[in-house]
Amino acid sequence: MMKKRTRTNWWLLLLTGIIFLILAGKIMVHPVESIVELAFFIGWALLIAGIFQIGFSLSAKGILSNWLWRFFNGILNVIIGVVFLSHPALTAQILPIIFGFWIIFVGLSTFFVGLKERSVNIPGGWFDMLLGIIITLSGFWISYNPAVETAMFTWMMTLIFIFYGVYFVVVSLQLSRIK
Repeated sequence: MMKKRTRTNWWLLLLTGIIFLILAGKIMVHPVESIVELAFFIGWALLIAGIFQIGFSLSAKGILSNWLWRFFNGILNVIIGVVFLSHPALTAQILPIIFGFWIIFVGLSTFFVGLKERSVNIPGGWFDMLLGIIITLSGFWISYNPAVETAMFTWMMTLIFIFYGVYFVVVSLQLSRIK
């Protein structure tokens, strides 16, 4: 019964990955677009993806031992999404700092998910740990260099969203194979 819930709800993580890949594509196509528009678009993407993450993690409660990390990551995405949507002008001014700290949390939670997966012999745990380290280092770089020119900042976000999107697609496909 519990494995069935995880198997049948894997598509929530797939949608989360697709949202982040679409976001990366949008940033890639319009890298010099207004940072306010970017903050607004990111806000919607984070809000929707966070809801999907929360839904998946709650359905995996009692099945996956790392469901709580995914739950907190989803809550954080929802909160930051709401902040971005409710204060787009202010958000645009402090976007690099907010984004950097969010990326640090995402990287750390991804690393700990991978660590937990390795401890219970789930394949791909090493990938999650490596991706977590890369994302965390990127978050520190962005947080401590908020004056980075907009083009560089947008390309860094694009790469992080591509990695994050691919991560969720890979995890969802692995979960879809659970019998």
